[in-house]
Amino acid sequence: MQAVARTPSVFSPSVEIPAAVAALRRLAPRCQAGARLDLFRACAMLSAHADVAARAYAEALLRGLAGVLGRAPVLHQPGAAELSFDEAWIASLLAAARRGDAGSVQFLLASRLPRHAWRQIGWLAAQLAQRQDQI
Repeated sequence: MQAVARTPSVFSPSVEIPAAVAALRRLAPRCQAGARLDLFRACAMLSAHADVAARAYAEALLRGLAGVLGRAPVLHQPGAAELSFDEAWIASLLAAARRGDAGSVQFLLASRLPRHAWRQIGWLAAQLAQRQDQI
């Protein structure tokens, strides 16, 4: 089961923001200020260190997505009551990876990303999904 942070909204009684998305929102400004990240290099660096913190996987995922999408994923400010399309997609990807649903992970990757990025983004998402309670 995925942990969610409850966020009150003026327009809707209760929108559930997944905890991983709330954490990514906090990390987004730092990632957007950094340079774009080469997916192959990031995955190689992170895979060599099994004890790398969840935050490193989260940052690599956000920066990698920015490079693959050609723009930073849209992440609302911490505490925002709604999910952007990018946030909902990331939350779905992490949830599918966490429950081991390879078919859903593949579908989500194919729906938004070029084929050459599926393996790296999928790996980063799986690593983050395993550690999302630690961000």
